[in-house]
Amino acid sequence: MGRPKKGAEGSIPTKTRILNAAIDLFAKRGYDAVSIRDITRSLELNEASLYNHFPSKAALLDAAFAELSALVEPSFSPLPPGCFSAPGPFDLGSYLIQGALGPEGFFSRIDASKLRTWRILMTSQYGHEAARAEIKRSLLAAPRAFFINLLERLAEADRLRDGIDPKIWGEIIAAVFFEFSFESNLDVAWQGEVPTERTALIKAQLNSIAKQIMKKDL
Repeated sequence: MGRPKKGAEGSIPTKTRILNAAIDLFAKRGYDAVSIRDITRSLELNEASLYNHFPSKAALLDAAFAELSALVEPSFSPLPPGCFSAPGPFDLGSYLIQGALGPEGFFSRIDASKLRTWRILMTSQYGHEAARAEIKRSLLAAPRAFFINLLERLAEADRLRDGIDPKIWGEIIAAVFFEFSFESNLDVAWQGEVPTERTALIKAQLNSIAKQIMKKDL
């Protein structure tokens, strides 16, 4: 009973299989409606096998959120001082679009498992502080801090128009990012893909913002 299933799943570590099964069940039924026994039955494991890897159901929820954080944190790491000081043109619109939608961008790295975790966040936030804290940190604070930091670095390099407040405009960019993030995740969860017109719209929005705040390259 405690051994991994043979076949395709046999090569997947038991800990990973347990976490994936928990995420799937939490997303489908809600965290509170799923028991440890539900998880182990779905994997044909005994409960002792699960507890060898996770001390509690809450630990499974924390591990799911940690996986999402591992995706978010590299995308929103603070930029170093002087990173935009090199001479030459700089296309802020393309920089923002590539960061969100390019091959290495934030949204291109959200797989089905991460989408399920986002769903768990949404459904668990009202009863669980861990979910609320993760929403505040990963979905709200991290993008906001990154975009404010980005514009502060551009201001240091004298690339912003006079009178542009990095905090105000960083908040505006973060709002666009969050709106697209929220809607695109719903689209994928409900329909299986992000409508192309939404992707085109966010590109236009980011390019428009960039034109409003950046000095023209000489």
